Amino acid sequence: MGTEGKIYDDARCMQRYGFELLVVCIGKYGDIPKMPVFPPNKGQEVYGGKVMHTLDYSKLDKEVARELLKGKKVAVVGYKKSAIDLATECAQANQGADGQPCTMVIRTLHWTVPAYWIWGLPFFLFYSTRSSQFLHQRPNQGLVRNLLCPLLSPVRKAVSKFIESYLVWKLPLVKYGLKPDHPFEEDYASCQMAILPENFFSEADKGKIMFKKTPRWWFWNGGLEFEDNTKLEADVVLLATGFEGKKKIQDLLPQPFSSLIVDSSGIMPLYRGTIHPLIPNMAFVGYIESVSNLQTAELRCKWLSRLADGLFKLPSIEKMLDQTSEEIEIMKKTTRFYKRHCISTFSINHSDEICEEMGWKCWRKNNWVLEAFAPYSSQDYGEED
Repeated sequence: MGTEGKIYDDARCMQRYGFELLVVCIGKYGDIPKMPVFPPNKGQEVYGGKVMHTLDYSKLDKEVARELLKGKKVAVVGYKKSAIDLATECAQANQGADGQPCTMVIRTLHWTVPAYWIWGLPFFLFYSTRSSQFLHQRPNQGLVRNLLCPLLSPVRKAVSKFIESYLVWKLPLVKYGLKPDHPFEEDYASCQMAILPENFFSEADKGKIMFKKTPRWWFWNGGLEFEDNTKLEADVVLLATGFEGKKKIQDLLPQPFSSLIVDSSGIMPLYRGTIHPLIPNMAFVGYIESVSNLQTAELRCKWLSRLADGLFKLPSIEKMLDQTSEEIEIMKKTTRFYKRHCISTFSINHSDEICEEMGWKCWRKNNWVLEAFAPYSSQDYGEED
């Protein structure tokens, strides 16, 4: 596919540039907010207060943000990392007798952790080593592992239950009705595990953070109304509802490539998290999540630079499609939140396959004990001599 770039100088003279590869690094988050959809006459047009998405809130300086929240009845919609941080900021801005509580409006509960330690053990032991990821299904695993994975299911469930038992003991999840119905593993496998601010539940104990679980909500003049016919008065509504990262790319590309970005299951099917098998001369950086976005993105960039230098060749389109399809099927079997396209339960195998294609050795540590029981970091994927 021949591709052209266009730029206008001060004289409005169009210039054209030819290139062989376009790398899209415009980010998955930001620019296009994901906004809730409401029934007729129940959107923010009927609301008398201020509505702000986290996209706009993040642009405020510290003092302006504090003034927005101080002394106000605030509703934060969402229960992922941004929503939890917003609720904590709101509670801190409303200290004192005149402070108002912040209410988190929650549609889907997710597991949260206070720190990377579980019953005195480092968290990486459970999901981030070769030995722990051996329990989980992964692409191209062969006949023996296909037979073993169903037999290892009780062990996987036991690990998830072990972590859940600590979180229920450590955090007042039952007290506030915040214990999810799904296993911890499903949140980890979809990269939705959030680390709590240290004072989150202490602010809830003081009544500064409150919780409302509801499958549906909409606006009324004074705030929010819920499916159970209750209402919440609010001066400010903050929407921590995410971003439309895929739509940014769809708006960037012409047809027919725009329609290929998302497949029938709602996932962006990228080979090695970087190349769309059906879109030539284009690569994408930062669109598949892992337990360590930075580490995985760095290795993929090294892979992409070597591909661009012609140091290795891509497999056939059919093989790339088979690889992405297999990853998607694994995620569907592991978590109901698979549309986030997270590789956290087979991240080491993902890196191994990238190393193989670059001609690097897969096992990067000094001995088999570290290989089995130590987590991988970006330092393990340094340049080879």
